[in-house]
Amino acid sequence: MSESQPGASSTTSNKCDSGFIPGDDTFTQWRNIFSILMGKMTDEGKEQFRVARDLRNEAADCKRCEDQRDYLLQYSPVIRYLSDNIRQLGGDLHSHNIYCRRCTNRKAGGFDPEYGILLCANEMKDQGHLEDTMAHEMIHAYDHLRFKVDWSNNLRHAACTEVL
Repeated sequence: MSESQPGASSTTSNKCDSGFIPGDDTFTQWRNIFSILMGKMTDEGKEQFRVARDLRNEAADCKRCEDQRDYLLQYSPVIRYLSDNIRQLGGDLHSHNIYCRRCTNRKAGGFDPEYGILLCANEMKDQGHLEDTMAHEMIHAYDHLRFKVDWSNNLRHAACTEVL
């Protein structure tokens, strides 16, 4: 059935347009993966596949992220060092304000002085990636406390805190 024919389903038009086939069963997931590997899926289809995967795996991704976050807070030398230095400046970063969530934009994490650290659970490749992201965001927290960074009005402040 072509898109122009009456009665064509949206599923058919999605596949014809982007190469993505909706569905949560294993067979459909593998068909989509092979379409990506063979170059038969558009960038739009790849993004649809990633969004569907992220939604399907949200609970497991967040649980894994939280478990690894807690482990790193307890055992990682880098994370413990940064946490201790933040605590000396009067800050408090622990599991209650380091959040693991599914993110809709493609980033690893973020820091907000009001809320804490966001870790994008669906973007974490492994525990090493999570550790690097936590350390990066904790440096932002340290800079905020130590140097009184003006995040919203001074672009030089924001730029300087990105230099590592």
